[in-house]
Amino acid sequence: MLFAGVATGLNLLTQFIVKLSLRTHIDLNTLFLIQLITGTGVGFVFKFTVDKFFIFKERTLNRTLKQFIIYTLFAIITTGIFWGTESLFQIIFSFENRELLGGFLGLSIGYTTKFFLDKKWVFNVENSKNFVIINKKEK
Repeated sequence: MLFAGVATGLNLLTQFIVKLSLRTHIDLNTLFLIQLITGTGVGFVFKFTVDKFFIFKERTLNRTLKQFIIYTLFAIITTGIFWGTESLFQIIFSFENRELLGGFLGLSIGYTTKFFLDKKWVFNVENSKNFVIINKKEK
């Protein structure tokens, strides 16, 4: 949970910095989209790295490409939860930084869901064999 908290903090801090930096230069809808994309990117890179090497204690790079692809597919699903929640808060409420509160809630739900998906399918050697990424021709 510590690393999920750090990833959430990095994501939301990145969004806040983007908001402060660009809010007088571009329209609010474009700004919101840039916030989502940059925060997600920062959180994604950090989270994959700590999940692989610290949470699930992988010490090899042998399966990294396959893991990264599967991890990314699950991240797309859970990012939908995060972005959807953050967007709903942006649309429904009118208080300052409402999108960040929605983002916090969405990230909490998304990271919890993602942990269980990753534990079962990404960083589990037996289960990840069931995912065929590239068909190798038999010799």
